Amino acid sequence: MESLNVTQKELAQILKDFKVVEGMAVFSAIEQETLPKMLVKSRTTKEPNPFGLVSKRSELNVILNAKYESQVVNQLKREDKEESEYKRGQAAMEIVFGDNNQFFGMNPKNNKLVIRYRPNPNENKPPQTKYFVDGIETPKDKLVDYLPTTNKATNQGTDKEILWRTVYFENIKKISLGKVIYNVID
Repeated sequence: MESLNVTQKELAQILKDFKVVEGMAVFSAIEQETLPKMLVKSRTTKEPNPFGLVSKRSELNVILNAKYESQVVNQLKREDKEESEYKRGQAAMEIVFGDNNQFFGMNPKNNKLVIRYRPNPNENKPPQTKYFVDGIETPKDKLVDYLPTTNKATNQGTDKEILWRTVYFENIKKISLGKVIYNVID
């Protein structure tokens, strides 16, 4: 696979111009770094949070351009359940997509670019996640009482949850598209 170093601005243009057939899945790998919202106090001991800047780096294989509703309905069918079990709701974040694809767009409330993806459930390589405190790798078990909990989707009606993620573009450090890996440089 070819590897290219690009700026965020260059990558934004590449993603905006990346044309796919509507609803056609694009398989990709993403490396992202986010700042989790830490709790002020420990969930168990109620001690104040002693940690400085905490970041989370994840590498995972994803599916871009898939349709959420189709994925949920297909899972219901695999589980021999009725489509009526799916309680359609509103997305947590409104996104305006361009003409070329349905995975790279903008949140109109804050004018930030975003990438929407589904973690690839059929991939043999599980997501790799590391946590860092002030730039030093720290085991998750030391942070777990201060990290936010995740909630399962309650509206899908499926036994197996269909995971869906939207990440701000500024958090993307690397992404593969086609036969090219794009590394974001500062």
